[in-house]
Parts: sequence; C-alpha cells; structure tokens
Amino acid sequence: MPHLCLIFEATGPYNAIGKIAMAQVEAALSAGWRVSVVAHRLDESLQGRVEWLRLYVPPRGFAVQWLTGRHFIRKALGDPSRFDVIHGHQPQIADLCDIYQCHFLTRAAHECGCLLDSHGWKRPIEWAQKRVVLPAEDHYYRHWNQATRMIFCSQLTQTRFARYYGLPRQFEVMLYPSPQWDPTSMEDRHAARRELELPQDGIVAGFLGGLHERKGYDRVIRALKGQRDITFLMGGSYSDGFHAPELDGHFRSIGLTANTRQFYAACDALIVASYFEPFGYVASEAAARGIPVVATDEVGALPHLLEHGAGVRWDGQNSLASMIREIHSRSQTYRLACRRYTEALSAEAHDRWLIALYEQIASSAKSKSPRISSQCAVGSLR
Repeated sequence: MPHLCLIFEATGPYNAIGKIAMAQVEAALSAGWRVSVVAHRLDESLQGRVEWLRLYVPPRGFAVQWLTGRHFIRKALGDPSRFDVIHGHQPQIADLCDIYQCHFLTRAAHECGCLLDSHGWKRPIEWAQKRVVLPAEDHYYRHWNQATRMIFCSQLTQTRFARYYGLPRQFEVMLYPSPQWDPTSMEDRHAARRELELPQDGIVAGFLGGLHERKGYDRVIRALKGQRDITFLMGGSYSDGFHAPELDGHFRSIGLTANTRQFYAACDALIVASYFEPFGYVASEAAARGIPVVATDEVGALPHLLEHGAGVRWDGQNSLASMIREIHSRSQTYRLACRRYTEALSAEAHDRWLIALYEQIASSAKSKSPRISSQCAVGSLR
C-alpha cells in the first residue's frame, strides 16, 4: 500500500487551504493509499483514519511560529524516507517534499501595499512581524530544491512567482477543485435573508474578505456609495460590528461566519475585489451555490469564471453597481454558467489528476536523499 504524507498545520474546514488539504487526504484514502498528516489541527472526520503526526505550533507570535515552523515540522515528520510521496503546503519544508503546492501571499501583498490584516493597536506589531517573515519566505523560495515539483494554484500565482523568484525546473498549474453543485433555492434565499435581517426584495451583493486590506473592502464601499438599491452584505475577519457610514441603510456586516451556505444563499452576486488573491476559493464556493462572481484581474479564479460565463471582470474603476444589476437581471443565465464552472473544476477530475501524479512519483526510482540534504543554506532560519 503506497504511503502519502501531507503537511499543512490546519488540515480541515478552517480556511481555504485547509479545505483543499483535507480534500486531498480524502482523495488519497479513497484511492487506497495509507495517509499520514503533519498538522497542528486535524478535522475530526479524519482522525482515526489517518496517522496524525501532531505538529507543535508556538502559542503566540506569527513571526515566531513561521520561523520555527521548519524545526517543528521536521520533528513531527520523522524519517521522510518512509513515505512514498510527501505533499506539502508550507514553504518552510518545500525542499523535503516531492510536491509543494504554492499559494504564496507575503511578497505579492507587500508589493501591492496590502501586507497587514489587523486593525487598531495590533497593526504596528503585525507590521514588525511580517517584516521579519517577508525576507525569510523570500529566502526559501530563492533556494529551491529542483527535485521538488511545484504545483501552482492558478496561472496568476505562477506568473507572480516567476516575476519574483524565477520558475523552478518542474512545475504545473493545478486549479483548486470546486465544491459539488448545490444550488440555492428560493426557499433558501428567503430563509437566509430573514435570518440575516436583509430585505427580501432588492439586490444583495456579498463580500467575505472582512477588513483585510488585501481583500479590497475599501474600494467596494466607495463603489457602492449612493447605490441604495444594492445591499452590501459583509462577512469575514474583524468585520463584526463594522459600520460603513457611506452605505447607511444598505449595509449589513455579520463578522466572521462558519455558515457560508447561508451567506451565499442570501446573495445575488459575490464580490472578490482583492488586490492579490492566489486563487479565491470563495469564488468556487459561490458558483457551486449558483451565485455568480464579480472579480478583479488579481484573482486567480477570474479567467476560469470568464471562460464559463460564471462571473465578470471589475477593474476597480468602471461601475460595480451596473455589473451587479446586470447579473441580477440575468440570474438564470448566470446560474447555468455557474453549473458549467462547477462541473469543469470538479473534485473528481482534480482527484484523478492528483492520484495519477502521486502514482507517477511513487513508482519512480528517484533517490530520497534530496529531501534530507537539500537547502542546507537555510540553516540560519531553522
């Protein structure tokens, strides 16, 4: 029985990458692989079905957690030669992996002036920590193990990575799989709007980026100022209790929510206005519910939304309100397009591709030694 080790510190429905990592574990289990997972948090549904290699993460300090990540992952991993395939999602240990899945943010966020996520008194602390992490992340990506295969989550990510670091010898683009098609019904919509205290009539535009600068909430608020026929529904980190005076009377913020099913059901469109987004998994989640997406050029999912007609491009300058109204007026057309998008990015197609790649790597006769001896130049970061 071939043996996979997957590495991501929060493997489960905790965030977009955690959901993808969890789906990849499920794919390997379904294909008859033995699976070990290096993780600090592991979803309960996987516990008992995989070998959980428990990862220690220091309780405080993003910079401390990041800089010590390699040491603690190596400690949890043990002997890497016992695995047929190692699939990692964290750059600190990319050189130990057969496959590293790239969804980097820090350098790109810095370049677009959106490095910080927190608000208030925490911002100076976060700035200091990310200024430490930024060169460390650069170092890992510039000292690449050429035996490791890089998997980019979008063409956008590949292009940005090449601009900053050059391309590795072995790389491919593998889009994130979409959730299964599960369209919102009118009953779902009425119930969601009632529970979220939204008007039953009229247009609701959703946004799940919270108050992260990189997600572009500020330009959405500016674009919808005075557009009183469109209610802006905000969710995400730091947005609980947030008030946008510019949108008084047509704005609702619910904060961080785990009930994304209800959130999408309430919406006529989802806005992904990021200044940089490696893929934008929320776009696929919305499309799977039949909700079209308005996205910027810096969202990795945009070309695929446009290809299938499941979304529209917003350049941050033209009328966002007009786009949302047009989507609302053609809701059934967009609903069919969302289904095409969902089916094209199906989990089944993704899993077949991934398992074929695992089998190719497992059957190869390559030496295990690059996992251990490469990237000796990063010793100062361990």
